[in-house]
Amino acid sequence: MPSPSGVTSGTFILTCASAAAVTVLIGWNWGYRDIVSHLFFWVLAILTLLAARSFASAVVSPFDRLDFAIAAGCIAFAVVVACTALLGAARLLTLPAVIVAQAAVWIGARKLTPSVDVSVSTAPAVVRTQSPLFFWWLGGLGALVVFAIAFGIAHAPLTLYDSLSYHLFFPARWLQEHRLSIIPTPFSDEAQAYAPVNGELFFLWLMLPFHGDLLARIGQLPFALLAVVTVYALARRLGAPAPHAIYPAAFFVLSRPVIEQAIGANVDLICASMFLASLYFGLVALDRGRRRDWALFGVTTGLFAGTKYVALVYLPILLLFPFFERFNAQRVWALPGILAFGLPWYVRNWVVAGSPTYPASLQIAGLRIAQGAFDRGAMLNSVFHTNDVSLLPTIAAHAFGPTLFAVWVPLTIIGSIALLRTGGWRSIFIVALPYAMTVLYWFGLPVNVDSRFLMPAVAPALVPLAFAFGGRRAWDVTIHVAYAAAMAWIVVGAPVEIHASLPWFMQDWLSLSGLMNSAFLLWYAAAALALIGAWWLRPTRVAWSVPYGVAVFGTAIAMIAIGGEHWCIPSRCEYLAVTSPHVAMDVVYGWRWMDEHARASTVAYTGLNLPYPLTGPQLTNRVVYVNIDGRLNWRFHDYDRAYRAGRFPPPSPRLATGSGELEPAPQGLPSHPTAPRPRYERMHGDRDSWMANLRKLNVSYLFVSRLSPYEIDNVWHDDRGFPIESTWASADPRAFQLAYENAAVRVFQIDLTEHPQ
Repeated sequence: MPSPSGVTSGTFILTCASAAAVTVLIGWNWGYRDIVSHLFFWVLAILTLLAARSFASAVVSPFDRLDFAIAAGCIAFAVVVACTALLGAARLLTLPAVIVAQAAVWIGARKLTPSVDVSVSTAPAVVRTQSPLFFWWLGGLGALVVFAIAFGIAHAPLTLYDSLSYHLFFPARWLQEHRLSIIPTPFSDEAQAYAPVNGELFFLWLMLPFHGDLLARIGQLPFALLAVVTVYALARRLGAPAPHAIYPAAFFVLSRPVIEQAIGANVDLICASMFLASLYFGLVALDRGRRRDWALFGVTTGLFAGTKYVALVYLPILLLFPFFERFNAQRVWALPGILAFGLPWYVRNWVVAGSPTYPASLQIAGLRIAQGAFDRGAMLNSVFHTNDVSLLPTIAAHAFGPTLFAVWVPLTIIGSIALLRTGGWRSIFIVALPYAMTVLYWFGLPVNVDSRFLMPAVAPALVPLAFAFGGRRAWDVTIHVAYAAAMAWIVVGAPVEIHASLPWFMQDWLSLSGLMNSAFLLWYAAAALALIGAWWLRPTRVAWSVPYGVAVFGTAIAMIAIGGEHWCIPSRCEYLAVTSPHVAMDVVYGWRWMDEHARASTVAYTGLNLPYPLTGPQLTNRVVYVNIDGRLNWRFHDYDRAYRAGRFPPPSPRLATGSGELEPAPQGLPSHPTAPRPRYERMHGDRDSWMANLRKLNVSYLFVSRLSPYEIDNVWHDDRGFPIESTWASADPRAFQLAYENAAVRVFQIDLTEHPQ
């Protein structure tokens, strides 16, 4: 009979093999047919998991499966961030270097003394029979997850706007250049180029073996799983029984924004999962008071702070944890993780650009600590900032998903009252936390109508739902039935939209449509029944049941993803009713033309900051923005510094002017513009300087997009809305051959060989 450790090792190998077979099957259909690249990915993945397992086994004691799983997930993320960041800074960002670095981390981790023999204590010999509720969760939620992942594989990254703008574009450039760099984001928010990039480093890690986005396009999926486990563990730590603690986790999966983020490549869900993990390990550290627990809390808090600027708004909540109850020296061990994983991006900005929160100035209590391109007053000059508190319920509903919000409002009152009756400051803290976060969101964020930035508050807000049960059979059955009905309604929905007087960009925020498109509800029901049937047929021993489950789910995902390319011809199957990224189809047609014609080329783009699709299948193209004023390598902070120093006098006439977001520029001092979109790089330009830059960068294609509503009133354009590069290119048909054109896009093939330098 095999030993427990042998069973665990065999289970791990079989599970990885099952998952690898699924990725090969999916990758083959999407053009990733190099088996070596798949092999290298699993080498990286296994090295990461083994290192995380060693670190987690040294930290988690006494052993707890939930603590171990959450710790291992967070540590795996930390290993990826540390290796890619250090190699990127050293300009050694290659697949062999990352493999060597992660192998070294694993070897080092093995030297740690484990607090418990994980292999012996984690694997029960037989899977226990589950309650009837389990089958509802398995079938209903499992089928939704299968369809969601299949949808993401087929449709992402065209499901989230920012993944096209910079979340995937930055990693693609870093992979091509083997180093980290600040990449300009013209025609967009200038802050994107300077934002913390822990999430983008994870996408880069996923891209490295494939030289493409086969897995990075749904790169937030592991963090969705991590958040689900963490919210369940948080409810359990507060005293909820296991069958009840599942409900906050289940409703988190049913949140429309969570589903949409999980199958995309933004970083909002990564940020939310790290906040939730920090919250959980903060409570663990307070309960146990050991340096290892505070160190883990510091790592997750650092990962949170280093993922997105919005983390700074909620960071004060986490920084209070070391000061709860009685402070002691053990709590100082939180600092190394915070400094290592959160601080580097802010230090980089301060050194390179002058402010840790660049392009914003850093101010504390009205005192300016560091000079940026503009201050908070400028950032408030946005159509997406409001002081109208009556809009807050709509924003909250959109953050949860309107259907989930309608369920949450009454049931959280019941659950919160029950949770508060359990006593203790922890219960009060968890109940009050989402409302405190909402206050920080409302007053701390300049763009306070973007509901994505409330995502870190969603999971904590769902925890009280685990406490709505009262112990009386009739009441508990009623709550179970209500929750089951609510879950079914969120999936199915209703073709209804709540009408309210809202700004134009919030007009569709109160739709009660379901997560699944109605045309596929029968498919969904069949998949749910099939998953339940597969569970009944499972092997009874853990050594076989875990890889069996991975194989069943993976095969279902692959079949539905690949089948969706053929079953709904002439288009793809639209399984989910997701929010549109609002990308014009004419732009998409231009991208498709580039996919078919541009290979191993340098592509210059202008007019619209959506460069990622131009990189082509498996990142064959290098995509750049080319300055029009002769300053080849200048980025936003270079222009800003020169402007404030008087070395960049405003030209006359200007080709661009500063503004807010869909708002006119406020009147400010000439030497310090108060517009969050100064557009320095577009103010002045001439054709000869621009062409010289094209030649130096060896550009083969020019992709010109029509200016967006954010830019068209403040940037020079022709009568069709195209920027000045289109006019310059059209004036010389010998050097710029118009190869493709529609209402929103013009593509020029460039040949500058006959033009003198």
